[in-house]
Amino acid sequence: IHSHFKQHRSSAWGGATCLSLNGTGNEDENPYLKSVVLYHYLFGYELPDTILILTESGMCYILSTKRKCEFLNSAVGKAPPGGSILGVTLLQKNKNDGNEENFSKLMKEIQLDQGDDNSKVGVIMKEVSKGKGDTNGKGKKNLVSSWEDILQKDKVDMVDVAPGISLVMSLKDELEIDMMRKSSVLSNKVLKHGFVPRIEEVIDNEMSVTHEQIASEVDGMIEDPSKINLKVPKEHVESCYFPILQSGGTYDLKLNAQSS
Repeated sequence: IHSHFKQHRSSAWGGATCLSLNGTGNEDENPYLKSVVLYHYLFGYELPDTILILTESGMCYILSTKRKCEFLNSAVGKAPPGGSILGVTLLQKNKNDGNEENFSKLMKEIQLDQGDDNSKVGVIMKEVSKGKGDTNGKGKKNLVSSWEDILQKDKVDMVDVAPGISLVMSLKDELEIDMMRKSSVLSNKVLKHGFVPRIEEVIDNEMSVTHEQIASEVDGMIEDPSKINLKVPKEHVESCYFPILQSGGTYDLKLNAQSS
């Protein structure tokens, strides 16, 4: 991500001088958020309400709770040799001062990296709260929303870097390509040996079955391939999205679409 950002900063990354790639939600609330996908890509886990600053010079700052910092601690001092990342610094959330010291440090790093006050901070624009930040359930804004308020208050120019993130994540290594190939084969067999015969049964017998019910049945076949006589251990398979079933001539092809 950092190498691509440095090489294509003026195009795919909106001319950003640094990146603020914040964990704004969790998979249960919205699995389609780019930040959720990005954090799974980077860490293998979702880390909601986490601030990640990546400077052009190669410094990475992560502000989060004590527990999340402990989880990420193994990355400190482990920057790959010869890579563009110089190091990782973890900052723990501080309720006593409302993270004033943490935010001040991050702002200094942003401005220091640019050399003046005209920094362009790259964010996932669709996920920026624009002053309507999420709360922590007690009427107070969460960490990410408070940080966004600081950026807006200091009139920092925020630019959208979602295209750059998508471009980087579209590149797959051999392991990822192999997983996609196997996933495609499984999906094809579920359609051929599970979904199509089930639809034919419903039509031929004039059965009344909802799309949601059939979608649940298909999801069950994916989660347990033995239901369509495939010798694939179910612990090796996981559905990434709940199946979407639509009919009637009007179709929504977005990832967050629902069965009609």
